Amino acid sequence: MDEKQYMAGVFHRASASYERVGVPFFGPVAAELVRRAAPAPGDSVLDAGCGTGASLLPAADAVGPDGRVVGLDLAPGMVAAAEAEIERSGLSHASVLQGDAEQADDLLAGERFDIVLAGMMLYFLPDPLAAVRSMAGLLRPGGRLAASLLAQPAPAELEFLGAVAHALAPYTSGAGAAPFQRALNSPGELADLLEEGGLEDVRCQDVVFEVVVEAEQVWDWLWSAARRASLETIPEHLRPEARAALESALPYERFVLPRTVRFATAHRPDVPVAAG
Repeated sequence: MDEKQYMAGVFHRASASYERVGVPFFGPVAAELVRRAAPAPGDSVLDAGCGTGASLLPAADAVGPDGRVVGLDLAPGMVAAAEAEIERSGLSHASVLQGDAEQADDLLAGERFDIVLAGMMLYFLPDPLAAVRSMAGLLRPGGRLAASLLAQPAPAELEFLGAVAHALAPYTSGAGAAPFQRALNSPGELADLLEEGGLEDVRCQDVVFEVVVEAEQVWDWLWSAARRASLETIPEHLRPEARAALESALPYERFVLPRTVRFATAHRPDVPVAAG
């Protein structure tokens, strides 16, 4: 199994608890991504790496019934969860496909979108440049891409992740790290990626989201997203012991983590109008 399929499996298994353990983070980040993308009524939107629909639903509300929103995710559990949210919300103009963002232009051949959203996903891809080129190719001339990703962690988060890694070291390695393919830590690196992918007018801005995690939520929170990859290596019969060890080792009852998210917007160049 390649790393892309492996991570799709991790998120597939996380889909039931993703953003559902009482620690809101991806939802507020997704809402801010949609706000920056600024979809208008009647727009068509592609949400690449849509997860359970955190960006897809507010985008569908923004474009209204005269617009269209298509979600795309490689993890079948995420697709199923997003479909359930679409049905629950009665959004007949929204749909979800299972597929690879690096091949989005093949999966949606002939389609064109006003906006492409790429929320918290580029650094999980083995070839993010291929994904950007694929997504940019699906934009109408002048259309815009909006992306988000975690930037460098603040000292409070580094302390928290260090405590997690230390407590779980007897059971697994890497518990304090997310399994990113590329960090994309600097605004320049992200801007270069988008420009090399065929976009222009790239603008990046960092926004800090305060995340509050109670000690008894930490284990479930780690299991609900990418860091699950490390915890899954713990033998099942040792997981209760590992959880108890983690919770007893945490230095505080509550953690307030300022998590910095980098947002970027960019446009596909307009096609020059041919002389008559």
